[in-house]
Amino acid sequence: MQQMTFMECVKRAWVSAGEAVTRMPAVMLGAFALYAVLGWLALAGRPIPGEGDVPSTGLVLLGNLASIFNALVYLWFTLKIYRFVLLDERTTPILPNGARPMLRMLGLGVVMMLFFIGTGAGLWIALRPQTMGSEAFLALVVAAIWAFIGVRISLLYPALAIGGRFSLGAAWRDTQGHFWNLFGVSCVAALPLLVCGVIVLIGMGLAGISPAIVQTPGWFTALAIVQSIANLAFALLTSTALAWLYRRYANALGASAASPAR
Repeated sequence: MQQMTFMECVKRAWVSAGEAVTRMPAVMLGAFALYAVLGWLALAGRPIPGEGDVPSTGLVLLGNLASIFNALVYLWFTLKIYRFVLLDERTTPILPNGARPMLRMLGLGVVMMLFFIGTGAGLWIALRPQTMGSEAFLALVVAAIWAFIGVRISLLYPALAIGGRFSLGAAWRDTQGHFWNLFGVSCVAALPLLVCGVIVLIGMGLAGISPAIVQTPGWFTALAIVQSIANLAFALLTSTALAWLYRRYANALGASAASPAR
């Protein structure tokens, strides 16, 4: 565990993000190119409001597949950022340790997705909300549960990225009593990007740009580029923040990483 204050953690995340961009340009450009192309296909496969604007079945399927591959690119990108901050690993190897860390991170993501779906569906079936107000309240409760659980096991992602064991218990112990610090550092680290995003959305609204008019390949290309930059910048900032939070709080997980899984 490395001692640092809240803002020291945020500032180090920002510095590490800048260093990752300058020291791993191939990773940045490669992830951007893949994300932009896949993002274009995903956008093309989405139904667009308006008459006669429903994509073909094949294009919808291609768009869905592109979204899945985009998620894998996002996961790989965060893996490289974690390893850069924690191990000072650069562009190579492309898939460290025979892709085992990435597969474990993917497994954790699948487990969490199934848990979230099961929790939401279970509460919905058990409580059976009858009004819009009760539905909204239940949605807030479910979102709060998801956020709490997600933050409490979040340190497991950088641990798996550097070869640690899949230990939910260790992640839970290391984050005990640190929920707001974990949540706050990630939010503050990404705050500049979020502010820029709000400004862009307001500008688009004032300019009259809406989904209904974004129907041409040119618009798809522009949106795919902007979306790629925004998503990868968000991944960069939150991943560097989480890596420094790992340095700050990982105790049981740190011991796990010291004796890596095979």
